[in-house]
Amino acid sequence: MSTPEIPHALEQFVSDVSSLEGEQRHTILLVEDEKVVRMVTKRRLERLGYHLIEAENGRQALTLLESESVDLIISDWMMPEMDGPALCEAVKSDERFHSIYIILMTALDQPAQIAEGLIRGADDFLTKAATEEELNARVKAGLRTCHLIKKLAHSHKVISQQQAELDTELQSAGEFVISLLPARGSPVPNVQVGWQYLPCSRLGGDLFQVTPWGEEHLGLMILDMSGHGIGPALRAVSLAMMFRDEHIARQHPSYDPGEIVERLNRENPLTDQGEYFTIWVGSLHLPSLQLRYASAGHPGAIVTRSGKVSDTLGVKTWPVGFGLKELYESQEYSLKSGDRLYLFSDGIYEVMSPDEKLWDRDGLEAACRAVHGKPMSRAIDWVIQQSQAWQKQKIFSDDVALVAIEIE
Repeated sequence: MSTPEIPHALEQFVSDVSSLEGEQRHTILLVEDEKVVRMVTKRRLERLGYHLIEAENGRQALTLLESESVDLIISDWMMPEMDGPALCEAVKSDERFHSIYIILMTALDQPAQIAEGLIRGADDFLTKAATEEELNARVKAGLRTCHLIKKLAHSHKVISQQQAELDTELQSAGEFVISLLPARGSPVPNVQVGWQYLPCSRLGGDLFQVTPWGEEHLGLMILDMSGHGIGPALRAVSLAMMFRDEHIARQHPSYDPGEIVERLNRENPLTDQGEYFTIWVGSLHLPSLQLRYASAGHPGAIVTRSGKVSDTLGVKTWPVGFGLKELYESQEYSLKSGDRLYLFSDGIYEVMSPDEKLWDRDGLEAACRAVHGKPMSRAIDWVIQQSQAWQKQKIFSDDVALVAIEIE
């Protein structure tokens, strides 16, 4: 087995972290207006192996930060032009300097003064009378914190890069899934198809097909995969590919929906992770407009016709995989010119109002009846808007698919 390639972003992260961990000589900015104190403190720190740069006040320190890479600042409290707390505020407000650790030197150990320093951005405090051991200990503790902040910043950068790459890949995958859906319009003479598809995440587990089978049949299918995200979407895509004309003609030359569903049930048992799907399959004989259909755990289909009449096509059955010996018999229904057949996933009607009332399939069926005879694209949008209005929000918590097939 070949060694997998390390993604460039991860490789860069390893290099950056190794570089961070390999640094031995840290740079400290010493800010002190009294020359003697500055000189003594500088010598003590240089003996400990640190690289020192100096500033006489906060204003000068900020100028140095524009050109120098600094790990830690040790600053006096009282200074002309800009004092220590003001310097802390300026440094902490600049995103470029977030990893810099700041130690304020004070002459007095007063709680009120320490509280003010913390509020304004100081990370630690040190009295001017501190021993060399205490100075070294506090500086080392500060540098450890600085090092961790830098590692976190690098980690965040890598994660952001990988997330951007994943978003791009998901976008491409989502576009591929959409490309598998049927074209809107007329797949065969005297039949019009329209649909709306609203996955609740980048990749949905609902898919549908409306495609010619042979010369005299129109194949219809809608499935709803359990779960959301990449896994269910991939399984749904794999299943949808099986409903292409050449595959169905080879496996099921009679185009019998019951046989198709039973085969799917045998070949897709319930997984150890509890993965399953529901499906509705129809085969419309175009010369006679006789529709055969079968469903496995799916809510069925709705037929509307003139006179505000509607029928539900489907019987109560187990989802695919719940019982390997389950029988799924084809049912028949006669369509006629002017009828409109709706296929849908349960995400469109299993919506709750703010007072926790379910819109339910009855609400969906009533909405479909209400727009019978209206232009199909407007009718589909209106039905979805009714579902959104019921729940008082446009975002659905489950994948939503609504397909309309109209007989001219």
